[in-house]
Amino acid sequence: MIQKSILDLKRGVLLYHVWVYQAYHEISAKYKRTVLGSIWISGAMVATSLALAIVMGGIQNQDIRVVLPYVMAGIMCYTLIGTYIMNEAPEVFMSSANIIKNHSYPYMYYILESFAKTFFIFLHNIVAFYIALLLLGKFVVPHWSLVLGVPAVFITAVLWGSLTSMLAARYRDMRFMLPFIGQMIFFLTPVFWHAENMTGWREHLVRFNPFYGLIEILRAPLLGEMAPLLAWQQVGVVICLGLVVWSFFFGAFRGKIAFWV
Repeated sequence: MIQKSILDLKRGVLLYHVWVYQAYHEISAKYKRTVLGSIWISGAMVATSLALAIVMGGIQNQDIRVVLPYVMAGIMCYTLIGTYIMNEAPEVFMSSANIIKNHSYPYMYYILESFAKTFFIFLHNIVAFYIALLLLGKFVVPHWSLVLGVPAVFITAVLWGSLTSMLAARYRDMRFMLPFIGQMIFFLTPVFWHAENMTGWREHLVRFNPFYGLIEILRAPLLGEMAPLLAWQQVGVVICLGLVVWSFFFGAFRGKIAFWV
C-alpha cells in the first residue's frame, strides 16, 4: 500500500509541467481583458483584512498600522492552508470526476494542481501584503525561516488535502460539512486575534490547534520574526501523523476513487 501511494505521488510530481501550467492558466484566464488582471485576486483579502483591522484595532485600542499587517498576514496564510484543506480540497476529486473516469492520470496530480492554484493566489496576496506594508511604513524583510515554512505547509496541504478529498468523494455529506467546520476553525484560530490574549481553558484553542502552527510558521517570517517553538512542534506532529495516515488510507483506497466519484 505504501509503495502504491509513493508511486502515485511520484507520477503526479513528475507531471509538474502540466499541473503548474494548468493552475496558472485557470487563474489568468478568469481575469483576461481586465485592467488589473489577476491582481483582483487579492481584492477580497485586502477588503476583509481592512474591515477586521478597523474593528479589532478599536476593540484592542491599537493603531491600525500595527493591526492591519498582522490581520492581512493571518488571513492570507489561513487561506493557503486552512481554506484549502477544509474548503477547496474536498471538491478536487468530485470536480474532476469526468477526467478521472476517462483518463489514467495519477490521483495526486489533481491534488497538486488544485494546491498550485491556491499557492499562486497566495503569491498574489504576498504582493498586495508588502505593498500595504510600504504604504503603512511598516516594511520588513522576511525572516529566513520562511524557506522552511513554505515546504512544510506544502507537504501538509498535499497530505491532508488528498485525505479530505477522498473523504468527501466517499461520503458526499462531507463536501458540505467540512467547509462549515473550516469556518468555525477560522474564528477559533489566531488569525485576527493574538494567541497570548487567551487565558484559562481557552489557551487550548492555541496549544492543541494545528492550524495555529501552520499559520504562524508563515505569518511570523512574513512579519520579520521567527515563529515560536510551539508552532514548529505542532507542524512536526501534523506532518508525521499525515504521512502515516496518508500512506495507509491513500494506498488502500485510491483504487476506489474512480467508483466513488
